[in-house]
Amino acid sequence: MDDGVNEAGLDAVRVKIDRVDRQLVRLLAARKSLVETAARIKRYPRYVVDADRNEAVLNNVRRCAREFGLPEAFAERVWRFQTELWIRHQLDLMVRESGEVPYAGNMLASREQGVRSG
Repeated sequence: MDDGVNEAGLDAVRVKIDRVDRQLVRLLAARKSLVETAARIKRYPRYVVDADRNEAVLNNVRRCAREFGLPEAFAERVWRFQTELWIRHQLDLMVRESGEVPYAGNMLASREQGVRSG
């Protein structure tokens, strides 16, 4: 049945998407290692959220988005979500390693400042 989809062309694009996804996962794994190193340096949950650093990261992401032709708003949403996940990961790691209970004010303060990720 011809539904107007070029299956061979679509399959070729999907193979390329799979390759890009693999590169993204490799980069996320590298970032995870760095985030964990930062968490060990920070040592305590109260130091996890740094609003100034979060804003600097977002500014860099916006600049990179413009450079590579990615809509800034899209890149920012992805980074804000990703950063929130990294913050949670750091907090979980710190609790496991230090036993200190996270200070809820970290996340609340960052949200009040409009920074949901770091």
